[in-house]
Amino acid sequence: MNMTDTGREEPTTEATTAVEAVPRQPVGGTRARNFFVSSIVGVVGLTVVVFLTRYNMQPYPVWATTGSGLGRSWEEYLLVNVTGLLLLPMLAVLAMPAETPAAYGWSRPVAASARIAAALYIAMLPVLYWAARLPAFQQYYPIQPQAAQSWAYLAYFELTYGMYMLTWEFFFRGFLTFGLARGFGPWAAVILQAVAFGIMHIGKPMPEIIGSFAAGIALGILALKGRSFLHCFVLHWACALTFDLMIIRAVPGGLF
Repeated sequence: MNMTDTGREEPTTEATTAVEAVPRQPVGGTRARNFFVSSIVGVVGLTVVVFLTRYNMQPYPVWATTGSGLGRSWEEYLLVNVTGLLLLPMLAVLAMPAETPAAYGWSRPVAASARIAAALYIAMLPVLYWAARLPAFQQYYPIQPQAAQSWAYLAYFELTYGMYMLTWEFFFRGFLTFGLARGFGPWAAVILQAVAFGIMHIGKPMPEIIGSFAAGIALGILALKGRSFLHCFVLHWACALTFDLMIIRAVPGGLF
């Protein structure tokens, strides 16, 4: 239960407990410092989201211009996204005095939260099975079509896709969620990173775009509850891998 300013008790949900468990001020911190940290995180985050949303939606290399006719490789796509979602945020964290990666979710998740992540994966299986039968998803996934034609490339792609998912989860559920919660509060952080997460899905099938906002909120709460983003990464990667395999199985002419 929570006490309001009038002294009344209000029921407390598990989600509320999770987000309110993250203090706005760390030990030895000040309100001004927390606002400064969250402002830096916000500026870096907004810059990355704007750039990568534009980059990910166009098919040509980062150095090319529209109409150049040049194609973009998976390796370049991966490198650009890893730079924007992992390297730049980590540089921002390390550049701020007294900040550590652990404060942004690079830590072992709380066991109870990891169990919730496992339960969510099981709950998602029927949804993934249903979505894998939709033409819109079959035409889009795997995002590298070669993965549906070669076992060797499938293994290579899914491993590198896992690294890609790690950068996504660090950026949204680590850097943005924990960084914005410091100065703006946990609920604002969860909502803001979920909006950014949804924007970054523009260009994907419409059901996924719509669902990404709700998924972003759920994963943000899960990260705060577990004091980590690592179990969110495992959940996201497991769902993505499972979905790719389901689609390859559902589409005639695939590997199996």
